[in-house]
Amino acid sequence: MKDKAINNRETDNLDSQLISNRPECLIKIESIYRSLNKAERKVAKYILTDASKILHMTISEMAAQTQVSESTIFKFCRTLGFKGFRAFRVALARQEIEPKPKIFTPVKKSDDAKNVAFKVFTISIQTLQDTLSVMDFEEMERAYDAIKKARKVLVIALSVSRTTAIFAADKLSFVGIDTRAVTDAHFQMMHAAQLTDKDVLLAFSRSGDTRDIIEASKMAKKMGATVISISNNSRSYFAKTADIVLTAKSIDTRYSDDLLASRIEHISIIDVLYTMLASRNIKKASLRHKRMHDAALTKQY
Repeated sequence: MKDKAINNRETDNLDSQLISNRPECLIKIESIYRSLNKAERKVAKYILTDASKILHMTISEMAAQTQVSESTIFKFCRTLGFKGFRAFRVALARQEIEPKPKIFTPVKKSDDAKNVAFKVFTISIQTLQDTLSVMDFEEMERAYDAIKKARKVLVIALSVSRTTAIFAADKLSFVGIDTRAVTDAHFQMMHAAQLTDKDVLLAFSRSGDTRDIIEASKMAKKMGATVISISNNSRSYFAKTADIVLTAKSIDTRYSDDLLASRIEHISIIDVLYTMLASRNIKKASLRHKRMHDAALTKQY
């Protein structure tokens, strides 16, 4: 009873917290952290620990605190899309800076269903908010345009992301796009070799390091197809091989060995593309929806 009372109080406290919109600068740093070198990671870690302390620092003071060169900090800021350290500092100052709310409390053995559900849902909500912050909407428009004009779309993914590929293929086919999902590495390479300059390869790799996905993407590009990557690492080799890069952001803090972490951010990106395709051609989309609905009725009692 005592543990349950504590859990209820903890949930009530979490219920009262609003999920804050964290500064985009910090979200961008988190999204590229894995691809940073050792010196750059020192800078990133220092900023993420307490961003407010750098607001009144010079680049020389920052270099001294992080024990890296000023040029490293300058290049780091350029990587984030700023002209230099001062521009980064100004952008950070304009955004609301506050301590990161402790909303990612690890799930405990004693947690009841309500507490576990709140923690899991909170992470998903924050993941979607962070992804929205790092999305490049010009790239999204380019992806829409490429898919709309494509003769066919080949969707590839491996391992846990295979269900995302199937979801994407189903969604795109619902708006009349000739789409096929392939989740076997050998078949991915063979299908990629059959693409043309009129086709699109839509590839998923959360880490951006999946060798088979990268090799299939390179093959598709060799055949002239437009390659669209969806990844959580905008600086990965996978992203560099793509023509159009769609970047997502996620937080996996349920527990450290959660290999089946949610792909909700990737599914949501596909949902955006699907909605763009449907809403910009409502008449055609409505006709297809009616046909599918009427056909599905025959499968119901």
